[in-house]
Amino acid sequence: MVECNCAYLRVMVKYSHLPGRDFYLKSKERGKNMKRKVICWMCLAVATGMVGCTTVNDPGAKCLVTEGQSGVETAGLGADEGLSGGGARSTCSLKVEDQVYYFDFDRSDIHPEDRASIDVQGRYLASHPGAHVVLEGNTDPRGSREYNVALGERRAKSIANILRLDGATTDQVTVVSYGAEKLASPGHTEDAYELDRRVNLVYEEK
Repeated sequence: MVECNCAYLRVMVKYSHLPGRDFYLKSKERGKNMKRKVICWMCLAVATGMVGCTTVNDPGAKCLVTEGQSGVETAGLGADEGLSGGGARSTCSLKVEDQVYYFDFDRSDIHPEDRASIDVQGRYLASHPGAHVVLEGNTDPRGSREYNVALGERRAKSIANILRLDGATTDQVTVVSYGAEKLASPGHTEDAYELDRRVNLVYEEK
């Protein structure tokens, strides 16, 4: 084994002065570098493709349904008044159909996850002038009748405003408020109250 190694070294020394040796070694090294670059680019392309696949939106997807903390009732305030909690969340289907949008304790602003569903309805109304929806505002049974009716109206109008921003006309959207007259649940628990605080979007013609 030692004699073989020595013989190999003698050959290398003997031919080290040949002019083509450096060119051969440099070409070989460039080939290795090029191969590494090709592999890196291939890996990058695969990774980019995987990321692209995960960001494709599913047009039939539904918004997340979650349960948050219930609103905290404050003594002396009207129905739904107090600190705003998570409350019930709408199923907010991304289809053109009747919807139910829930609201937090004493709030008339929509949940962010409901916006996509409302926009779908608004764009449909904009492209179908003959379509018409009724927005029915509702509250839970706590508080005075006058306060509940006003709160239900504010909730319905908050959705009506978005529909109009999407192109729906005033004639296509009717706002009504039932206050606490049409409860979704007959119970007197926080879970029942969460279901009462809602706006029903109902299509009269599609």
